[in-house]
Amino acid sequence: MMTMRLSKWAVWIVCLFSAMLLAGQTAQEKEDYAASLLVQADDAYAKGDHQKAIEAYLLVAQTTSSKLSLSRAHLGLSLCYFYLNETENAKKHILKVLEIEPQKEVSPLFHPQTYVDLFNEVRRENEERLSQVAAATPAEALPEPPKKSRAEPDQSAIPVVILEEKGGHFEIDVHYSDWSLDPAKGAFEDALTKKIANEIRDQVTDELRAKYGGDLSPSSYSRGLSLDSQGSNYGFELRYFPLGRRGSMSIGLSLEKTRLKVMVRGPVAQQYTDGSEAKVEGDAFVETSPWTANLSFRWDFVPSFRVTPYFVFGLGVGPLEGTAAYVYTGTYSRGNAQAGVSGEKVKSFDDLREEGEIDLDRFILVQLALGLKVRVYRGFALKAEVGFWDGLLFRGGLAVRF
Repeated sequence: MMTMRLSKWAVWIVCLFSAMLLAGQTAQEKEDYAASLLVQADDAYAKGDHQKAIEAYLLVAQTTSSKLSLSRAHLGLSLCYFYLNETENAKKHILKVLEIEPQKEVSPLFHPQTYVDLFNEVRRENEERLSQVAAATPAEALPEPPKKSRAEPDQSAIPVVILEEKGGHFEIDVHYSDWSLDPAKGAFEDALTKKIANEIRDQVTDELRAKYGGDLSPSSYSRGLSLDSQGSNYGFELRYFPLGRRGSMSIGLSLEKTRLKVMVRGPVAQQYTDGSEAKVEGDAFVETSPWTANLSFRWDFVPSFRVTPYFVFGLGVGPLEGTAAYVYTGTYSRGNAQAGVSGEKVKSFDDLREEGEIDLDRFILVQLALGLKVRVYRGFALKAEVGFWDGLLFRGGLAVRF
């Protein structure tokens, strides 16, 4: 607060000294000085130094008698105050722009939509007043700007877009997430547990045949396997905002490390035609930890608010490597005799591809998420997301925007 007060005092002190210096200048010298100030103000605005730009634009407004320069100065002031979240000051200077140019329009192609909405809101609130100004000073009666001297830059060569949000702003974030298949596992749990159960009972049968000889013929079997999952994700993301600090849409590129583990546990019982039975407890898992490169699109619903909800859609790709394994232990009963039975098998994804069990060699990731971003300090924000990341994902992160 003290810094802000000092900055405002500094603006007024600079204006006072400038007024004293300008008192002895000719009209043409003042316009030359105003033109150079406009260039400085536009440059400070383009670099995001809004406080410095405000100081220069105020000096322009104090110096010039050109309506074109006055309009540009007040438009620049309104944008600077808009980005500093000083809405009332922004509205005050928008009104000054409209008093100078009642037909002035701003476009969402160059300005954030929230600024365009504010501009149009000021126009509606002052419609009667502006109509009177337009009637008293029609556009065709506006005086031409003074003739330029050699030292004065060609203002028409300075594109209006310099005063508007140029975009090119970036956000960097780091994040960590918890991952689970729980919400979607019902879609494939039965097929997966059946596949694991068949693997285990075939392995048990082969083991019993090798140990006891004979031709054991399977009859019925039962399974009580259940599926669980766990995982984590962490990564680094660079996000670009084409429409600038207040733009709602952004494009992100990220590098992610995701650990995914799907586990199947429970009993499997295999009966044979000779009346014998094998009962085992199975424990199987599939695990992969791919690095993926991801492209995502994000829409911030109210980018000017301190607390901003957003939606993310993205796709990622990376090499599919990992391990599938199971282990079992139990008993084999034949009449009154019992014997222990156990076994295990571990296969890499390359083994599974050679056996035709899987075809993919790339991990394809689909991302759909809803999030909330809270700006905690100038340029710094905390983020929280929940969404689909080939499963359910809960994410927290820290973002820095510049």
